[in-house]
Amino acid sequence: MVNYWLNFKTKIPHKSGVYIYKDKNGDILYIGKAIDLYHRVASYFNSNVTQKTAALVEKISDIQTITVESELEALILEANLIKKHLPPFNVRLLDDKDYLYIGITDEDFPKVSTLRRMDLKKMKKYWGPFPSSRTVKSTLKQLRKVFPWCSATQGDALRACFYYHLGLCPGACVGLISKQDYNKIIRNFSKFLDGRKEELVKELTEQMLKSSSKQNFEQAGRIKKILGGINYMTQTNRVTLYLENPNFLEDENNEALKQLKEDLNLPSLPERIEGYDISNISGKEAVGSMVVLTNGEIDKSQYRRFKIHISGKPNDVGMHKEMIRRRLKHTEWKFPDLIIVDGGLGQVRGVNYELQTANCKLPVFGLAKRMEWLYPPEGEIIKLPRKSLSLKLLQKLRDESHRFAITYHRKLRDKIK
Repeated sequence: MVNYWLNFKTKIPHKSGVYIYKDKNGDILYIGKAIDLYHRVASYFNSNVTQKTAALVEKISDIQTITVESELEALILEANLIKKHLPPFNVRLLDDKDYLYIGITDEDFPKVSTLRRMDLKKMKKYWGPFPSSRTVKSTLKQLRKVFPWCSATQGDALRACFYYHLGLCPGACVGLISKQDYNKIIRNFSKFLDGRKEELVKELTEQMLKSSSKQNFEQAGRIKKILGGINYMTQTNRVTLYLENPNFLEDENNEALKQLKEDLNLPSLPERIEGYDISNISGKEAVGSMVVLTNGEIDKSQYRRFKIHISGKPNDVGMHKEMIRRRLKHTEWKFPDLIIVDGGLGQVRGVNYELQTANCKLPVFGLAKRMEWLYPPEGEIIKLPRKSLSLKLLQKLRDESHRFAITYHRKLRDKIK
């Protein structure tokens, strides 16, 4: 089995996604998902695998992977692919206890539940099979926060169900929501699991704007919360696009980099982009973060963090200048094609000053969170379209640098405690 693995290991990425095993004729044997494709696929070629796994591995002649951006996206894509191709090694395991479906009951106020294959006829609609029951149950917990449903048995006296008290039921059990409004929630849930996120987001955005124009701000606020929840669960859940084009994510990143080169008038394609952020409380225990996108993908192996030395009053510009000075001393780190600083004109001019002092000609821009505008050291502010791929790429970088800085800052504070 080790020899088999040596043939495949160089083509498997350390990313979330779906893996597809094929035989010598190109027929699909098995489909699975993983948070880290490399580690998951490698586990199949371990000498301690079960007899069933060994039988599968002996037939593998090729491995295809499809990378995605979240575990949830991988889960939905895996189920769609299994349903589409019915691979023999997946089908043989459908009776195992771990294989679940997600279904919607055929009632006036439908419930969402997990079920086995033998119960599918009772459902109005279902998705699956999902090989991991643990992942399915965890996913439904996330989805219920965005698309709440009622679990009460119909026909009971008006009595609040358990989930109503947790804010995870819209109140069908106590008559607080109409059948029409309740089923609208279920339809949205259904579209999401169908992989039709883009269509769903467009519809909800139109509803939100319509409600706002009619000054129904409470309704608009509820829709905005749903949109926020969808984006939180997965940045891109375009499963149908992945089904049509397994290289969708890579193609989109390439397109985003081309747009960015044109939007910022860069001399070359920004294959390596570095993002910087500062985290501190009143200037104390200040830390800095450097995160990296390589070919548009988050590259955690290149992340670096800095414990800021200057102290006293909060000085965000001074802290950024210190961080970039120290970064430039590390000539063993590959230099970027583009630098993005979390902040406005002050921060970007401070960083640019250090670059010029070091005789380092690198394009640098500040990305201000409030308006999402790009600030060059000199010249006019750049306002990228809100839905442009180039802005989405930079927002991903900025948000990741912010997260990484805060994580390090909390770690240092906890040590002091």
